[in-house]
Amino acid sequence: MCGKDVDVKYARLCRICKKIICLDCVRYIVVKRETLYKKYEEQIPVCQNCYPKVKIRGKLAKILDDVFG
Repeated sequence: MCGKDVDVKYARLCRICKKIICLDCVRYIVVKRETLYKKYEEQIPVCQNCYPKVKIRGKLAKILDDVFG
């Protein structure tokens, strides 16, 4: 993303496009999940290109939950 040589030990993987991101460029999206026994929120790492510019609304959040959960 930013052109840095990234050591795999100090990098994250974008959950949407599967690119390697350095720790300086990583962004997070909070996804609400609901299991049989409890509800919780999960932070998924995303790159700058996949990070939404506006607040995620209910429909897009549901799509992300269907894809990742």
